[in-house]
Amino acid sequence: MSVSSYLEIYLSQFGWSLYGLFWDILVQTGLAYLPFIALLLRNIAEPIKSQEAKDASSTSLRRIEIELFAMFTVIVLAVQPTLTLQHTGLSYTKACASGQTVSGGNTGTTYDSTFSHAALGGVSAKIPLWWYGVLALSGGINAAAIVGIPCSADIRLTSFKISNARIQDPQLRQQARLFFNDCYTPAMAVLLDNPQTLPNNPAQEDLYWLGSTYLLNGAYQSLRARTNITGFSYDKNRDLEYNPAVYLPKDGKPTCAQWWTGQGHINKIGLRDALVGQIETSHLTDFKTTVASLAGKPQQDVEEIALKTLIAREAGYFNGLRDLNSYNDPGLTTSAQSIAATFGGLLEALSFYPALYMIKAAAPIVQAVILMLIYLLMPFYLLFSAYDLSKVVFMSILVFSVKFWTVLWAVAHWLDTHLVNAIQPAWFQLQDAVSQNNLVVAMVVDFVIAGLFVVLPMFWSGVLGWAGHRVGSEIISSVNRMRDYAGAAGKTGGAAAEKAATKLIK
Repeated sequence: MSVSSYLEIYLSQFGWSLYGLFWDILVQTGLAYLPFIALLLRNIAEPIKSQEAKDASSTSLRRIEIELFAMFTVIVLAVQPTLTLQHTGLSYTKACASGQTVSGGNTGTTYDSTFSHAALGGVSAKIPLWWYGVLALSGGINAAAIVGIPCSADIRLTSFKISNARIQDPQLRQQARLFFNDCYTPAMAVLLDNPQTLPNNPAQEDLYWLGSTYLLNGAYQSLRARTNITGFSYDKNRDLEYNPAVYLPKDGKPTCAQWWTGQGHINKIGLRDALVGQIETSHLTDFKTTVASLAGKPQQDVEEIALKTLIAREAGYFNGLRDLNSYNDPGLTTSAQSIAATFGGLLEALSFYPALYMIKAAAPIVQAVILMLIYLLMPFYLLFSAYDLSKVVFMSILVFSVKFWTVLWAVAHWLDTHLVNAIQPAWFQLQDAVSQNNLVVAMVVDFVIAGLFVVLPMFWSGVLGWAGHRVGSEIISSVNRMRDYAGAAGKTGGAAAEKAATKLIK
């Protein structure tokens, strides 16, 4: 049987295990038989009140036969647990993952050890025949629908991974700062003090980062490190400040070009390759593949973009690099209204994006928990409905509607990716995101997509309401409460960041 998330694999078995437990309790206490007593009393008393005794007896008998048949049908098909359900028999297929399917106990996540067989009660769950069919049909429809949605790269996730890469090695951070002070700053100072015509290729923006091709072929050829750099051997033709007869240093002072490219390094690893190594390989591979497929850029150029992003995130540490990035920025000449809108959007984003992240992360968890609660509370629902067939149909629609949220989120994801790529074709230029002229438009897309991610399940419940099924009004309150707690947690952290940012600007 197919489910919609890793967690649903385990919570489904737990929910149906509790269903069996509660049903056994109702049977053993005799509460499960109360609807039959009510059936007899109702169908005997009502005809007698409205008819003659002889006619009433035949009417009562006919009503009791019909309703008993319906109730027994419901009990046999939709109430009495019959089929065995184990988490090892539940599977999850991740969309656009080349058909890779995992089953309970082998998902490769920490859920496998947390929700072990013992943790789930040590017994196999039993599920009524009707609900097994409903879940199997719902899972099959979801799987078929998601397969039909064209696969697309997850631009947001790819961007997020690269944007959040940091230089973790403190020694490498210090070496990058030394390179900034010894190489980049002097080279830019000479360039700015001596205006000259720059070549069109590479682009002028190439100047505003440590690995500038223009500087590598120019000033970096003569500028050198002011201190000895580990891994670069002493060169008597270059390190003339040392007298080999008096002192022979272990390490030398490479030129900036050698330092960056690794020429002369004992392991052929320069600062560039060392910085690239700080980005997780899988994240960098995904980024290069995604950008190459969507923008047609060579993977070497994409790797350079990722490296620029990594360095740009350390701009404050390098003291001044951010200001150099602002030179010749056309965004500085935008109107006051655009600046105000952008500024306001950024402040709002500080509190909105953490909330959005928390909501999106909580969504599949909320879905799995809601389904579990439906399963375990269903014995009481069926009892209080007196095993009414129409209530079984209603609950079936409810289960299907909640499971269908997965398809709606897949649609929102597809729309998000294509809108971002259409409105912000240079989305992969992460280091220049703040200076892009369409920043306000991009933020509008973010807010709209966030709304879709939250609103689509509500709209779907409304559609069912138009069809005459009040599914939405029955579950929307509880879902909102569970989701809003997660959103509030993210928004609280974002509000703190917004307050700090406002103080900083003042």
